[in-house]
Amino acid sequence: MKTMNIILSFFILGIFSIVKATIFQDANNSSPQPIGYVLIGKPFVTLSKYNTRYYQCINEISNFSFEQSENIKYPNEGGDYHWVITDLDISIDNSSPYLNRSISKNRVEELKIGTNYFITYIKENIKCLVSQYMHKYDFENNHDGSLKNLANDLKGLIYDKFDAKFEQDLIKYENEPKNKRLRNSAKQYFYTLVHNSEIQIQGYFIKISKDGNYTHLRQNKSLYFDIRISEKNENITHDFKIPIPNVVRLVANISGKS
Repeated sequence: MKTMNIILSFFILGIFSIVKATIFQDANNSSPQPIGYVLIGKPFVTLSKYNTRYYQCINEISNFSFEQSENIKYPNEGGDYHWVITDLDISIDNSSPYLNRSISKNRVEELKIGTNYFITYIKENIKCLVSQYMHKYDFENNHDGSLKNLANDLKGLIYDKFDAKFEQDLIKYENEPKNKRLRNSAKQYFYTLVHNSEIQIQGYFIKISKDGNYTHLRQNKSLYFDIRISEKNENITHDFKIPIPNVVRLVANISGKS
């Protein structure tokens, strides 16, 4: 079985930290409080089955997603950690008859629009997780339990509640096509993508340094996580690792010190 990695518009970089350039002042306290951000970029998507006949169709979808994408940041007031997601992989089981037929017949327009719906849907649910759930996780004293809760909450938002939201028309679609057939086909493709996907995120939780100095990251270990979620399962592993150089540079640049 061959696989193909497709760069879509969705690599996530999440940061929950004090950002010098943007802080908020509490009305009763002049001390700056932390504001976190989630910056959304590009993911890697893997098809379980690949045929060279799919190349043109998949390439057009990939280019369209790249052109339509932009980095988005979500603010989150409070937080004691940088959340750096270094890898986000979406695995699509395209053995589904509808997916396989759509790809093999090069139904490019409905695939483009449906994929865009899918990416937007994931982004909105991560935004919801950040705004409603992040305050309850304690990655310092209960990292194992907090990671399990985070994975469960994210699975609930993306997968468990999907059918109800879809059937009740609670999902917001941007730039819907005027053509009814195309609009309905794109939504069906989006629906099938959700039910045939697995999402894997990997990265680090790095405690905020009060003095903004992160040179210690080159020697000290931080909490590393690997989370997989799908509509049927969730799996979490974690370890303590020295962050990779790119993560160290990123955190140092945020703080203004290297």
